[in-house]
Amino acid sequence: MPVDMNDVRAALERDEPDYRQAQQLGSEALPHLAALVRGDDPMLAAKAVYLASLLGHEAVKVVADAASHPDPTVRVAAAAATRHLPAPAVTDIVIGLTADADSGVARVALKSVPEHPSVELRGQLQDLQRTSKNPDVRELATRILTDSDA
Repeated sequence: MPVDMNDVRAALERDEPDYRQAQQLGSEALPHLAALVRGDDPMLAAKAVYLASLLGHEAVKVVADAASHPDPTVRVAAAAATRHLPAPAVTDIVIGLTADADSGVARVALKSVPEHPSVELRGQLQDLQRTSKNPDVRELATRILTDSDA
């Protein structure tokens, strides 16, 4: 059964979408989700990026687009969405989001760092540990590095 924008909007426009049910839309929903991420409704874009992340590795492009969205709400959703995708595919996205000027985005991105961060991501964490102006970000980076060394 083909999926159209109306199907995707119907799944996401509720205050509390049923993401398990919305996953049934499958990968055919990805182009529509990508369009919503590029749209002018940040709340709908945030829900769209989260749903996209539940649809598998094909969603990496949607998450990457959301990571550069002008609204921090959408970037926070992108940071959270990276948890659902394979670490190697989203390493660059996580690195970028951990350095976000919005500390809320950076904190969520740090909480999305995989248990065994890549060499590149470890380097970013070390930089944040030393140079971040936000004490919460420095502390999270330190904790992640300590935990990954254990």
